[in-house]
Amino acid sequence: MKILVPVEGENRKVFTRIGQAPFFAIYENGDFLELRENLHAKSHQEEGTGHHHGKDQGEGQRHGGGKPHTEPYSKEEVEHHRRDLGNISDVDLVLTRAVGPNMKEALELQGHKVVKIRKADGETSDEVVENYLNKQQ
Repeated sequence: MKILVPVEGENRKVFTRIGQAPFFAIYENGDFLELRENLHAKSHQEEGTGHHHGKDQGEGQRHGGGKPHTEPYSKEEVEHHRRDLGNISDVDLVLTRAVGPNMKEALELQGHKVVKIRKADGETSDEVVENYLNKQQ
């Protein structure tokens, strides 16, 4: 089983929001495989718009077109998210602290199981994956 955890970078520190995370740590059967760039976050950086997820996620970051990222559910946003997630099609499970409704639906439509985690589950992706797998036994 391949597991994805949103992370800051090579330190593999868990990033709270999957849609904003710079990278994804990919694991297979509990072993770290690689870091992959989050193409969704990158697409907004290239547009120069970034994301806005509230005061705890950084100042001055806005979603595409300057809209707050707290926009209501929409099929257009789900499709936008799905297009940006092409490089994780081989992933089975996503472990994340926070996920918006559009991103969650996009992930589930691609066949990914989404499980919300807590800070108590670990600060690094290694800890999170180990704790998740131990709970499944």
